[in-house]
Amino acid sequence: MRAEARRALACAVAAAGLAWPAGQAASALARPVPAGEHARRVAAELVVVAGDARRLAQGAALPLERAGLRARIAGSLASLPLLLRHAGSDAEAVPVLRAAAARGDWSALGAALRTLQRAHPFDPGALASAPPTPERLALGKAIHAQSCAACHDAPAADAALPARDLYAMARSAPRAEFAARLLLGVRGDRSTAYRNPFSDLELGALLAWYVHGARAGGG
Repeated sequence: MRAEARRALACAVAAAGLAWPAGQAASALARPVPAGEHARRVAAELVVVAGDARRLAQGAALPLERAGLRARIAGSLASLPLLLRHAGSDAEAVPVLRAAAARGDWSALGAALRTLQRAHPFDPGALASAPPTPERLALGKAIHAQSCAACHDAPAADAALPARDLYAMARSAPRAEFAARLLLGVRGDRSTAYRNPFSDLELGALLAWYVHGARAGGG
């Protein structure tokens, strides 16, 4: 996210009466990933892959998007061993996941993922439990307008992985899955080592806005 965008969001935080978490500067700086964050990212990745596999199993996507989902699952499973090692775990279950994905057996992939998720449960925590106060909704609205609306308010249908309607997705997907997609799906720029530039406070505000807010500047 560019510096001017971060300044605008810092103003939105102040206007909404919310404080940045202690020790966190308003500008997103690259910093080491805390040890516990590796485990959270592994758990979130498993939730997202399981959601993609479920959509494929249900035949819910058009052919082009199905190809995109298959490619995204393959990419996630390619990097999963490294993520597991960073989280202090082993990758012995990954070949089973890859084999199921390779043969397009999405139900088997989902079952294998559920087994692995028991060892790596995703806790959305503050992201999904933040109450929809007026201040939090105002912050979520500001972040959406600044960083998300350009792509997600008018998703392109002719894309392998279209930017989906976040309002509809938040109100139809399991809350933990949507929180995991927010955590992993937002990318920063070089200043954040391309990691998600938003704090849990901001992601929680976004989630609250998508669930409880309204489109086109409403709320």
